[in-house]
Order: sequence, then structure tokens, then C-alpha cells
Amino acid sequence: MKKAFTLIELLIVIAVVSILMGLVFRLSSLGKDSWRRTLTVTRIQKVENCLSGYHAAFGSYPPVKLHGSRDIYLRVDVHGLQTGEQNKSLWGWNKLGDPYELLAWNQVRAACIAQPVACRFPYPEGYSKLVEMVSQELKQRAESGEEAYEAFFKDEAKRRRLVAGFDDGVTQNVGRHSKNRDKKDWRNVQLFKFGLMSFLLPRYLVMMNGDEVFFREYAQWTGNNVIPSDPFTGDSYNKRGGWAQVKRDATSTQRSNSARVANIPSQSVCARWMPNLAGVCAVNHDFTLFGIDISGNTEVDMTELDSENPDIEIFTPNTDSDDSTANQYVLDGVSVRDGWGSDLYYYSPAPYQRYQLWSAGPNRRTFPPWISRKLLDANANRGIGMWIVDDIVNMSH
Repeated sequence: MKKAFTLIELLIVIAVVSILMGLVFRLSSLGKDSWRRTLTVTRIQKVENCLSGYHAAFGSYPPVKLHGSRDIYLRVDVHGLQTGEQNKSLWGWNKLGDPYELLAWNQVRAACIAQPVACRFPYPEGYSKLVEMVSQELKQRAESGEEAYEAFFKDEAKRRRLVAGFDDGVTQNVGRHSKNRDKKDWRNVQLFKFGLMSFLLPRYLVMMNGDEVFFREYAQWTGNNVIPSDPFTGDSYNKRGGWAQVKRDATSTQRSNSARVANIPSQSVCARWMPNLAGVCAVNHDFTLFGIDISGNTEVDMTELDSENPDIEIFTPNTDSDDSTANQYVLDGVSVRDGWGSDLYYYSPAPYQRYQLWSAGPNRRTFPPWISRKLLDANANRGIGMWIVDDIVNMSH
């Protein structure tokens, strides 16, 4: 008789192999998750080193202005911007990803990023083709219906905006914003976002790359920045051409001109903590500042992201309808993200003597630290508990 495995023996072998494979995949997943957590804590610590340096230099933590409201009950439009209408029916859902949970999170997230970590600014000339390529790629993915991108585009409003396409924020947007040139508020113009990184990086060297008219004529820049003095002569830049000349010097290929901007005290002080930001920042193109390369990180693949894509913020200026996708554009920017690809969160109330810096963790959900959960009912606390269970808060002050 020929010897062979019995059916029971084969089933036992299959079961053992399945268990071993499951253990391997689980350990692999745990290892990857541990790596992301370590990466997140490391980045938080490095940004906190910068914040300590800022406090030592200026006597406060960065006074990031509110770019929205801290009210979690304000509804948001399809662009994620808060409206004046309130909605207090946030709680009652049972799991993450539920349609009502997504609505609740969109409102809370808008409040959490009222003091943003990212700074945003118009793209420099020469990047139009790159932005067009990204727009086409995302449009094709949004239209493809591929299973790999199903979660990424489950937000129908985001999918519609991607399908509509967008361009860069350089000269094309001068006409779009012209009637709002005297407005300083981010929500009115959506041209410059002065988030945390606009304080920790030399703002002029990083942000002054777009069309000169934005810096020369728009109150969103001039109203949020004080014209500096030339560090070489002590004279105000107003005597040399104002903000237009600062922009020309900041982007000049002549070392003496760019050195003028680099040596402005508010810019040069950043050199003290700049080494902490090497390889930490998420940027769309490379910057070398005071000899430090802050090239963007690429650890997180776009297919792993949820319905949010932190690389792309899409804006629709001067439209009467929230659903309009006409004249869409994106801005360049710099931010710091956690190991799961989401921007860190920052909170610092006036007079800016304390702050909290944290990550929403792998579930990409969090809750603002300025709202006491003791004042909320059991239903709300159950939902919030599901959001913050994996938050990462390091040594915030």
C-alpha cells in the first residue's frame, strides 16, 4: 500500500500554516505600527525643541492667529470651512466611518485646526506643469473606481472637487482675489495661511515665492507682517521698495541680496533650531535654509490615507455656491505630519505661554483640549473616547 496523508492530517497542516501566517502578518503589522508611533514621537519632540527655542528668543510660544473658530458645533461646507450655522447633533453614532460620524468629525476637525500647523502660500512660477500633472493623476484615480482608492475617495464632495481639477496659486489667482485685496482673514481670501511653521521657519525665505503682486498689494500679507528693516543699513525696507523689494531679495540668486533677508533678526533667529527640522517637514519641493535641507518626507503612501489628503488643499475663491468647483486652485505649503500622514495639531491660547502639540494617531481622529469632557453627556464621551484612544501627546507645556 502507498503511504499518504489522511484528510485529517492535511487539515491539521493547513490550520497550523494558517496560524503561523496570521502571526507573521500580525507581527509585521505591529512592527509597522510601532515604527509609525516612534516616528511620530520623534517629530513631536523635534518641533518642541523648536518651540523652546522660539520661547527663549521671544518670550512666548508662536502667536498663531485663529484661521477659523474653536467652536466644534459650527457646520462646515464642502471645502471644510466653517459656516455661521450651528449643529449640536454630533453624537449618537456607533463606529468610525459611519456617515454621521464623518459629519461630526468634519466639524470637530475644523475647530481643531483653527490654529494650523501648516503654513500655505502661492506656488512659485515654474510649478504650473507639476500641479497640472498632480491634478490629472488625482482626477483619473477619482474616476477609476479602483478598490485601492475606494477609501481615499469615499468623501463624495472631495471626489467631485478632484474630478473637476485645479491649478496652482500663482498669477492666475490675482484676478480671482482682486475684489478681496483689502481683507486679512484667511476665510475671506484663502491665499496665505500663517500656521505654526510660518513662525518656526524663516517666513520670508519660505513663503515669498509667488507673484510679486501678492506681497505688494494684498492685505492678507501686509496686514499680517510688519515691514522689516534692512539689517545691513538699518533703514526700513520702505525706502528700498517695500515688500516688493523684500520678495526680490528673498528669491534673488545674488548672495548679497538673499543675505539681507536671511539676516533680518526675525528670520535669522530660526537658524538656532533649524537642525531639528532636517527631514521632518512635509513640503512640496526642497528648501535649503541656513545650510539645512528640510526636504519633504515620503514615508506615507497616498493610497494609505483616508478621505483626507494633507498634500492637497483645494480652494474655491469668490464663489456664491458652496458646491461650486469653478476656479479651483491649490497652494504650496510646509507642515509636519505624524507617522500616519496627518498634520500634527497645535493649541496655544493668548498670551501664548503654554501650548499643546499632539497627533491624532492611526484612527486620524482627535478632540480639542480646550473643551472639558466633564461638561458633555455620556453619549458624547463614548464617541470622543473612540476618537482619542490612540492620540499621541508627548511633553507639551
